[in-house]
Amino acid sequence: MAAPTNKDSNVSYVINSFDFARKALEIHDTIFVSQFSRLSGLLASDEGVLDFRLKGGVNTEGRPGLELQVQGALILSCQRCLESFEFKLDIAASFILVPDESSLPSEEDEQDDQDYLVADAHMQVIELIEDELLLAMPLAPKHAVDECAANSKLNELKKPSPFAVLKGLKTGKNQP
Repeated sequence: MAAPTNKDSNVSYVINSFDFARKALEIHDTIFVSQFSRLSGLLASDEGVLDFRLKGGVNTEGRPGLELQVQGALILSCQRCLESFEFKLDIAASFILVPDESSLPSEEDEQDDQDYLVADAHMQVIELIEDELLLAMPLAPKHAVDECAANSKLNELKKPSPFAVLKGLKTGKNQP
């Protein structure tokens, strides 16, 4: 599908998750970052777009599932220097669909590499994408140390204080 042309247009997909998986349907589209309401307060800017692909299918055990891929970048604020930076995303999530919460495996039986999702006849795809974006975001976003504006300030702080040098002269510690 083509990229959205108007920032205010809403890409809104509602699927029946079981039917989507059983029919092995697929959605591939581009979505504006500004459409994610829960994410907006965590961003430095809601500019930009993300590419996503949602694919349904049935695994080798005959269980319906969904595979979600999201690629793009979010603009976050660095917690060290408070300037914005681009946080690249490449999310790949796989879900096994279960009919209701009672069908979810117990924590002891749950496999680490598998996520479960309660099937929904009116699943909002944007909410699933936003959930995965929130999980992928760092708790304290920061530039790489060598790219951060605060790094030069930290280096300045590491220089010896001229007053410490004067104190050393007064006490005679700098003399041979």
